[in-house]
Amino acid sequence: MIRRLSVVAAGMFLGLVFSVCLWRSRGGDGVLLVPRQIREPEHVVYFCQQDPAWADDHLGEARDTMASSGCLVCALASGLAMQAAGQGLSFELTAGELNEAFSEAEVYTESGAVIWGRIPLAVPGTESLVMDSVDGEEIARLLEDGIFPVVKVRMKGVGAWHWVLLTGSDANGYLCMDPMSDTKEAVSLSEFHNRAYAVRAVYFCE
Repeated sequence: MIRRLSVVAAGMFLGLVFSVCLWRSRGGDGVLLVPRQIREPEHVVYFCQQDPAWADDHLGEARDTMASSGCLVCALASGLAMQAAGQGLSFELTAGELNEAFSEAEVYTESGAVIWGRIPLAVPGTESLVMDSVDGEEIARLLEDGIFPVVKVRMKGVGAWHWVLLTGSDANGYLCMDPMSDTKEAVSLSEFHNRAYAVRAVYFCE
């Protein structure tokens, strides 16, 4: 009886270890983002990854298309257009045109992942920011400087990975430009449980 209980206990322990490893591999619970002040966006540029104008375009040589995996490039195109407008700079690339520029400059890997260091080759005058961890204070500073970060979230807080653009905040929390939405309306980060798992930004150099 004692031996049987030991076997059960060992099995439960191994199951717990597996569960913890799986939880870590999925990014844990992410980082809860709460804005420190209200910053309502003045003008948001919306790009939907399923827009017929570019939905079927591939990400470089990858099998993935804009419709299936173009959330990141849509968010980056939106953020650059918004920053350019705020600083009086000239930037008129749509999400489809930015994807084309990325493809020509070999910004994508064979699997469609973005090589951040190559983005300036596709969009001269820009730099890429790859944060080692999700830092709420750094996100707030970026928005104060007119730079719009993209954050990695999970659909409904628990589902597939997705990228959205933080555009500002209101009394309820951060607001997003969600490339999956086909309406030109802000989406609350609360739809993704207010949690982020990674932060990136592409911005114009001064």
